[in-house]
Amino acid sequence: MGAERTLTAVQSPLSPGEQRDRAVVLVVGSAEAPSLSARARLQIAGDDLFIGRRAEGLPLDANAAVLDDGLVSGQHARITRAGGDDAGYDLEDLGSKNGTWVDNQRVAGKVRLRDGALLFVGNHAAVFRLVSAIELEAMKAELVSPFGPVATASPALAVACDRLRRLSASDGELLIVGETGVGKEVYARAVHAASGRQGRFVAINCAAIPRELVESELFGYRQGAHSTAHQAKAGLIEEAEGGTLFLDEIGEMTPEAQIKILRFLQDRELTPLGSTRPRRMDVRILAATNRTAAGPGKGPSGLRDDIVARLGAAPIHLPPLRNRVEDLGALAAHFLRASAQAKFEQPAFRALALYGWPLNVRELEKIITTAAVLTGGTKPIALRDLPEPIARALGAPPAVSPRRPNGPSPTPAQLEELLRRYDGNVADVSRELGKHRAAVWRWIKKFGLGPQKFRKSE
Repeated sequence: MGAERTLTAVQSPLSPGEQRDRAVVLVVGSAEAPSLSARARLQIAGDDLFIGRRAEGLPLDANAAVLDDGLVSGQHARITRAGGDDAGYDLEDLGSKNGTWVDNQRVAGKVRLRDGALLFVGNHAAVFRLVSAIELEAMKAELVSPFGPVATASPALAVACDRLRRLSASDGELLIVGETGVGKEVYARAVHAASGRQGRFVAINCAAIPRELVESELFGYRQGAHSTAHQAKAGLIEEAEGGTLFLDEIGEMTPEAQIKILRFLQDRELTPLGSTRPRRMDVRILAATNRTAAGPGKGPSGLRDDIVARLGAAPIHLPPLRNRVEDLGALAAHFLRASAQAKFEQPAFRALALYGWPLNVRELEKIITTAAVLTGGTKPIALRDLPEPIARALGAPPAVSPRRPNGPSPTPAQLEELLRRYDGNVADVSRELGKHRAAVWRWIKKFGLGPQKFRKSE
């Protein structure tokens, strides 16, 4: 698809003709390296994609996702087109030592992949997606030159960022829609930064201002305008002169306040309370709401139709974190940037990918920064450092540490059974027992058990 076609199509929602028929694997990251390079995060499957630790032995024209991971086998798994344009894609484990997991279920043989399936190989997590040509081009551009503070590999967010980037240079109003905590203010700030406007970025949470104070907070007042107006006060619109005013949760404004905002949007004139002389203002308005659409073809509920029309007939939607799990590793690394040890234990990293994130990126930031404090910033983040609901997402008992140094030692029979169950993988056995790997090796030597005899050949 040519550049001109791409530029035009991204301006509007995908048409029925833009089929999501391109298979990609979006690598979330690794427990040992949650943030990966742009090249490593996007893997195009084509008709097939080999996943493993090395590409040696594959045909020269084969697609291969090479993962630097000691728990990944040389040729670990393979994704193939099942046959026919609409037949879908299958994943097959190629006899790996540590197994391949899809949506927290270990793969035995082949499994049909759903769009959005979570894949786990070794320490790595990934998401299988079917995307359109428009989405793929937007993802490539975003990974090379991110619009926000963290590059997104999400198809939906990449397209939204592409639109925001194009619209930044204008002075037009924008309406951003998304659940609480998805980062609406973050992307509003990115729009302001890309716009080149020299004034301030002023943000106001409309839901936090008492109804009776909305007008004075926005428009300001002159001395003597009311009983407590002992001196003049500039409003937020005036403070944003030459810059951008961001109205967060504008849907929480009263209809009366929305009318006043609409009037300002139409003539860009500010009249403070107690004054009769309007002033022309150079302020760009960005707005956001967490309200969902009222119905088919309707704008976000809580907003007047004329406000929606003025802010933008096609609001820009930011997807929730549960629909952009492919960004979780990059976001976690971003929040851990001040930590000397930005690593996870494997169960903790998998649990983060499986969790539903009802409070979105804001919840992730709080959990990650708290976990970093609990570890002292020097040890990998473990399940015990995360809230119980996240541990439950993995299927682990709540509040159970993966390491229990005071727990009972296994009997020779128990240890032999675990080595057989995990194909001689000592790391998996140590996690199952909640013990340090060194302790498991001491028991193996003590009981005369050689893990080699339990291992499958690749």
